[in-house]
Amino acid sequence: MPPPLLGRRALLAAGLGPAVAACARPAAQSGPAGAEARSAPAVDRVRFAWADVGVPTPFRVSTAGPGGPVLLTLLYDTLTWKDDRGIIPWLASRWEVSPDGRDYTFILVPGARWQDGQPVTTQDVAFTFDYYARHPYRWMSTAMVEAAEALDAAHVRVRLKEAYAPFLEEVAGVAPILPSHVWAQVDDPSTFDGAGASLGSGPFRLAEYRAAEGAYRLSANPDYFAGRVVVGELQQLNTAAETRVLAVRQGELELAHTTDGSVGAALKGDSRVKVLETEPLSVVRLAVNTARPPLDRREVREAIAYALDRARIAAVVTKAPPVVGRDGVVPPGSPWFDPQAASRAFDPARSRALLGGQRHTLELIADPMDREPELMQPMLEAVGISLVVRRADAKTRTQLLREGRFQLGQLQHIGVGGDPDFLRRWYTGQETNDFAQGFTFVDERYAQLAAAQAAALDPARRRELVWRMQTILAEQLPTIVLYYRRFYWVYDSARYRPMNTWGGLMNGIPLVQNKLTFLAR
Repeated sequence: MPPPLLGRRALLAAGLGPAVAACARPAAQSGPAGAEARSAPAVDRVRFAWADVGVPTPFRVSTAGPGGPVLLTLLYDTLTWKDDRGIIPWLASRWEVSPDGRDYTFILVPGARWQDGQPVTTQDVAFTFDYYARHPYRWMSTAMVEAAEALDAAHVRVRLKEAYAPFLEEVAGVAPILPSHVWAQVDDPSTFDGAGASLGSGPFRLAEYRAAEGAYRLSANPDYFAGRVVVGELQQLNTAAETRVLAVRQGELELAHTTDGSVGAALKGDSRVKVLETEPLSVVRLAVNTARPPLDRREVREAIAYALDRARIAAVVTKAPPVVGRDGVVPPGSPWFDPQAASRAFDPARSRALLGGQRHTLELIADPMDREPELMQPMLEAVGISLVVRRADAKTRTQLLREGRFQLGQLQHIGVGGDPDFLRRWYTGQETNDFAQGFTFVDERYAQLAAAQAAALDPARRRELVWRMQTILAEQLPTIVLYYRRFYWVYDSARYRPMNTWGGLMNGIPLVQNKLTFLAR
């Protein structure tokens, strides 16, 4: 996600002028990732490891982690998409944006069909946004859409209630387009599992979902509009995290991920099994309940930040060079990162001074497998804070965090890359990812900035607003970022070649199984 792309993405999102924002899908990608995508091996099967992500429809897929929306991208299509360089046309071959940023007119690509053979129409697109207004997509709000109208067989206009700067990336590139002939008669999509429930226009069709195993089998769509699908069958298997890398080495999987940075050294020299390293778009942080004493006092929150040797915590857990947490939340390397937003370096003496000799006992809710709490406990004890760790499963943690029944919560989740509007969604409680809950911060200045940046059409102005938001986050510490994580994707290079999608999916899901990697390009 290199900074030079900020101009291209911001201009697209801003919709400057009525000119056509994009005219044609690139014939091929460039650079290492694009080269791999063009030379994707033609194979009968690719297997990759993930967990059960629920029933694969936009209304039933799990919100516990990013596996659900990633799987949906293989079954469904969106109006725009992303390659390794930025936003590209997809179901929409091009689009026009009104000067005020409220009207998006999309021109559909010819020849796209649903997996049952019926054509994808502008009426389907208009229906999709109308249906989501009544039955929201679980992973991304479309509440900013006022109306959608099919103008003719090729043009559909989406009108927004007000300008939304990241619309092309965060909505047009995320919301699955639905077949109206399937969903028009469905009153309750949260329970629908009839014929066509997972029918899309994407490169793969759902052949089987084995709920008891949390496993999925997808078959290639032989009539895919974007190109020939070179993988006959795709399997997403519920494989234990500790055995995934070994399974690739033993030929039982073609793709798996780990956050253990030592895997690169372990596989160095392997002629078949390779490692793709993602950008650090995932975050490990402490949710701080600013509504509960003593954490309602900023000096206590600051004392915690100064007491933690975040670089050491990251290095021990990830076994890789640490990407230390920043108090402004947005990670270094993002084009939205404010390098001037202050971050507190490890300084136990400063921490003790802020506490003024007072001792505190704080409870931390964490996953049973988290290693960070045992590293934090002695660091905090040294400055006068006793950390009591309460281990809880994901469902219990999510409920406690959403309801504000916690003091500190350890979170590790995707979602700090891509567009910075995630900073607003955290604040307004619109973040759908179960693992990103627990934001209790209340600040009128921040609320105004959050709303203003979402509607800002001028890229420079929007960056200024986002930087000011980071300044407030760094000052007030409603969350304490320990470090940013990379994912290390281990793959069988003879059978499959992943790619790094620019900025990730949505607000930073590291998307390596991009649908482009399964096409003959």
